[in-house]
Amino acid sequence: MIFDQNQEKLPTDTSAEEPQEKEKSLFETSSTDSVGQEEKKPLVIVPPTPGAAPIRPIEQARPALDPSTAGAEKHPQATPAVSRIEPAEQAKPLPTDTSSTNSLMKVILPAEKCKTNPDTSAGDNPAKKIIAVGGAKGGVGKSMLAANLAVGLALLGQKVVLADLDLRGADVHLYTGVKSLASTWIDFLDRKVDSLQDILTPTAFKGLSLIGGDSSKLGSANLPYSQKLKIMRHLKELETDFLVIDLGGDTTLNGLDFFLLADQKIVVSGTEPASVLDSYTFIKVAFIRFLERFFSEHRSLQDLATQIKDGSLEKSENYSLDFLYQEVRARDPQALVQLEKQLDQFRLSIVLNMTENNKDVRIAESMQKLVKDKCFLDIGILGTIPFDKLVRKAARGFTPIVVENPKCQASRNIHQMLAAILLHHEQETTRAKLLHSTNRIRREAKDQIDAGKMTLDGLTVGQINSAFNNTPRLRQSFQKILSIMSG
Repeated sequence: MIFDQNQEKLPTDTSAEEPQEKEKSLFETSSTDSVGQEEKKPLVIVPPTPGAAPIRPIEQARPALDPSTAGAEKHPQATPAVSRIEPAEQAKPLPTDTSSTNSLMKVILPAEKCKTNPDTSAGDNPAKKIIAVGGAKGGVGKSMLAANLAVGLALLGQKVVLADLDLRGADVHLYTGVKSLASTWIDFLDRKVDSLQDILTPTAFKGLSLIGGDSSKLGSANLPYSQKLKIMRHLKELETDFLVIDLGGDTTLNGLDFFLLADQKIVVSGTEPASVLDSYTFIKVAFIRFLERFFSEHRSLQDLATQIKDGSLEKSENYSLDFLYQEVRARDPQALVQLEKQLDQFRLSIVLNMTENNKDVRIAESMQKLVKDKCFLDIGILGTIPFDKLVRKAARGFTPIVVENPKCQASRNIHQMLAAILLHHEQETTRAKLLHSTNRIRREAKDQIDAGKMTLDGLTVGQINSAFNNTPRLRQSFQKILSIMSG
């Protein structure tokens, strides 16, 4: 049961909101204002250890998108991609040392965290992973990243659905080469079709379908409460490996609830101070919304729901995570167990876009610390994407950068993120086996778990190589990523 601004108790989420804002351009030049104090380098690509046996060469296929025909028909068809095969490349040798594996463990720990949240995850399909890409500011590259993650996962053999839930500025389909949509969310909500399967639009990429929006209809962004619930329920029921949700730049309740639906939440930020502040605000408001929904689901915690909504709880003298736990324990000890579990499952990462130098990563690190201090959340830095004119060129050609120029630095960084996402998606048994591979790793893993750290940082080449030997089901995908990274 979820608290709503118009109803005291509701089965799940909230009512309609004001129209959402959408980024108009992905390619605003960022400044290099620093927020942090200590200088660190972002996502350094570590050369693999020499001497190990090389893996088989990999061919990187690039699906060809025909700008003159893509999406030109009333209903775009999934055209078999005429691939241009690049010369075979020799990937780097695989390291087998324990230190490299240990480095990998620091990324995916704690392994004992549950994969799904019973209230906000993939519902009837527990193997599906929902990824939401959001933020509070337009123009930082949310749609670009969502499209490239979806296309990248599809090229790595995953079944993916890309859902555009930026209801006022729906345009993520353009980043996948689809120029027009025969059906959208409007058809589903107006009951012209029975299920989401009927509005899935095929793309030129095998395994990738999308659900587009129509922002031209008056009131399309002002979803009634019942329609929001309908969208969330049907998204949970979709049969796919990954569901990638592209959200608008706002903090409306609709947008926040779609964001909280995800297993993995990604906030995209620029490097300029205004963008950083907006991104922090988005994370803070999302956390407050999470607490409001949780408190509203329990009769004994209704007063806390009111206090967190009007801001009075946050103004308490001893406001902290321990303070929240004490307040919940005093009212409902069983609810405390549920709250601790859901906070343990709250996975959120930052992607810093349009960075200009290595110092910019300090901005994300400062945001990490601020979120920990004010919102009590351990968040990860999934990666950074450098400012690159090639990204703009690819967008103008309706082509994802991971396809248009897979070996540019922006594409390589996105592939590092894809490696982390794939590894994190592995079954708990696989990660548990990796966790207990050596006594040294077990000791250090326990320290990480006790420290309560949870990051989803993009993997380096060395870490990808290390994971290659320990995750057989990902070897083909990791080989393709290594081929791109080794160029």
